[in-house]
Formats: sequence, C-alpha cells, structure tokens
Amino acid sequence: MFQQIKMSHKHSQWQKLPGQALLKQALKGQCHAYSQAWRIPVPCYNGGTWNGKVCECLPGFGGDQCQHKTPICQNGGRWDGTKCVCTSLYQGPRCEDVITSIDISDIKPPEDVSAQVELSVTVTNKEFTEELNNRSSTAFLDFEKTFTQEMDKVYSGIPAYAGVNITELSPGSVVVQHDIILQAKFSPEYKEEFKKFTQEIEKKIMNVTQQQIMRNNTCTTQLCFNTTATEVKNVSITQYNPEEVCRERAGKDLAKYFFVEYKDLQPNCINRCMPGFKASMDCHFGTCKLERSGPKCYCLNTNTDWYSGETCEVSTKKSLVYGLVGAAGAVVLVALVILLVFVFRSKREVKRQKAKVTELYNWHEEDGGPAPGTFQNIGFDIYEEPNNSINLDSIYSNFQPSLDHIDSKTKIKIRRPEVMMESF
Repeated sequence: MFQQIKMSHKHSQWQKLPGQALLKQALKGQCHAYSQAWRIPVPCYNGGTWNGKVCECLPGFGGDQCQHKTPICQNGGRWDGTKCVCTSLYQGPRCEDVITSIDISDIKPPEDVSAQVELSVTVTNKEFTEELNNRSSTAFLDFEKTFTQEMDKVYSGIPAYAGVNITELSPGSVVVQHDIILQAKFSPEYKEEFKKFTQEIEKKIMNVTQQQIMRNNTCTTQLCFNTTATEVKNVSITQYNPEEVCRERAGKDLAKYFFVEYKDLQPNCINRCMPGFKASMDCHFGTCKLERSGPKCYCLNTNTDWYSGETCEVSTKKSLVYGLVGAAGAVVLVALVILLVFVFRSKREVKRQKAKVTELYNWHEEDGGPAPGTFQNIGFDIYEEPNNSINLDSIYSNFQPSLDHIDSKTKIKIRRPEVMMESF
C-alpha cells in the first residue's frame, strides 16, 4: 500500500524506503504539501472551524487545532503567541485601555495665516469711466493708488493689516469692490484674533464713510463716500483644522472625548486622561482611564491610606479607621458586660422576691389551712410569671383576709399606752 504513494521529485527515494520508515516520514510532515493539495480537514477544538486551509479559532484559543488556551485580547486586539497586539486606539496588557493621545504630527501648522475681508464702498467724489475697467490704464492705476493710500490711513492701527486689493469697479459714482488683506504669524488662537480684526475693520470703515462725505457738492478730503452704501460681504480665513483630523482618527465612538490642545505651537490630539496639559483631569491619588462613558478616576489604596472622591482627592487614614472601629468595639463589649450583669442581678432579685412571697404565703398557715384572722394569697399560682419571674403587684393585689374562724364575741384587750416623764 505504501509503495503506491507518490511524492513528486522524491518518488524514487520513497520507493526504496520500507513501509514503516515511509509512515514515519509522513508523520514528520514530509507529506504536508501533498495533504495541502488534497485539503484534508483536521479537527478544530474549542469551537474552532476549518476554513479549508487552517483552523479559525475563537478568542481565547490558539494552535493548529485551537487546542491551546490563550489570553483574550480586548477591543479587537489579537494574540501573537507572546503578547496582545492592540489596534491603534488601545493599549495595555490586554488592550483594555484607551490611549490618551493620538498622533497628528503629520498635520503641521502653517507658519503664517491670512484672511480676506470682502468690502464694498461707494466713492461719491469720482465719476466712473470705461477706462476704470482696464486695470493697466492710467485712470485705474491713479484711482487704485489714491484708494490704497486712503485705506492705509483708515486701517493703520490694525497690526494684521497687509493691504487692499481692488477686485472690481462699477458705475454709481464709483462702486469699489475690494478685499482687505490680513496676515499674521500662526498661533492657536488665530481664528479668534482674525475675528476681532474683522470687527475692527468694519467699525473703522463705517466711521470713515459716515464722516468723509460731500457737503455742498464739495469734498474736502481725497475721497468721499456714500454713507449708506458701505457693506462687509464676506470673510475668508486660512483653514487649518487639526480638530477635524483628531476627531476623525479617534473614531465615531470616542471622537467626543478627544480634542486638540497646543504645546509649543504644535497641536496635540488628547483626551482628559493625558497628563501635562491645561485640560488634563487631575486624579490626585488615582489613575485616569477613558471609558465609553467618559474619563474616570480610579483611586489607589496604599498601606496607610484609602482614597476616594470623584477625583480621588479625599484621603482616609487606615490607622484612624481601625482605631475608631476598635473603640466602637470596646464600647459595645462594655455595654454587653453591663447588660449581662444587670440581667444576672435582676434574676437574683426576682428569685429573692419570690422567696419572700412564698414565705408570706405560708405565713401563719397551719395544717395546710389558713389561720383565723390572717391573710391568704388566692391568686399566687394564677399570676406567677414564667421564667422564674413574678409580678409583685399582681401578688399583693390578690391577698384577701381569712376571717372564717373569727369569734366575733371575743373581746380584744388593748393595753393602754403609758406616758413616761423624765426629768433632765
């Protein structure tokens, strides 16, 4: 049977081997390529499935037949045989923690930023001519020079002002469509700064066009303006938006927890668990971890202290707690001893009272019957309390006189009291 097995270029060698040796060689893997060609399925354990080539194992299992237990890597991580290889957003021995920062170093900020403010003003002391449509004509160049000089004076107090660019001239006296150019060095707050500059530009041009007007058809300045025709149309700012890149790389589920904070003019995509930034969450005596519900502080426990609070700011000394617990235990123990002593003495008192009542009950009784002129307790046996305790009020309340054998004719002699006088 073994001589019928064919193995490509080593056929002659296999034919010379005895049957037992051939089987050993096959078991050592010499027939691997042949079995792969045939795609012989092998059993996959622990829920693994055969895909035609290899066993696909469930998380927590590995090996050629999923026969080995392996650590479970969370959040899409995979076990490479020695460690968990995590996806880009997770870290830790089992990929259990969200990373605190995302690399956006490839999104470098520009050195300079700029903005354009589109404006429209109407110059009333100039008349429009067709030559003004020709940007190389003398008329246009002269008008451009005059208009630029006037705008330079208007915006001279704005540090980011870099000039004016006339985009169009049209009739109606002369309607000047133009852009005010703003330029500045990049800073993380450049958008807010340009917004302030734009507001200042609008304020200045409005003031000028209200003041420099024609009076009695005469303009006393280089240019006069229509007070109602000034308009700020649009503002365009250099777009540098690392925040969008940061949120995109954080993914849909975590984007709301990541933001950009600058350090040394470089953007950093971080969450609040990243230490060393203004927005960092201070967990004091704890560790910050980002969960799907947001950043959370996990407080430490040391040999001497417990830490608690939302940011682990509360410290409790273990020695103090142990002392208070010991003191409370001692108080409880003393109270218990006192209670036991009280119960013991109460039982002794009850027994003593019972003995007295029993003696009273038998007092002056002769031959089992009541003596004439005595009292008897008719309810002692009825009102005797359980557990060796009695109610004295109930006993005394049931004493009744025994007058059955009283001789009413017998005279009672009472000795008259004597008064004795003594002299001093």
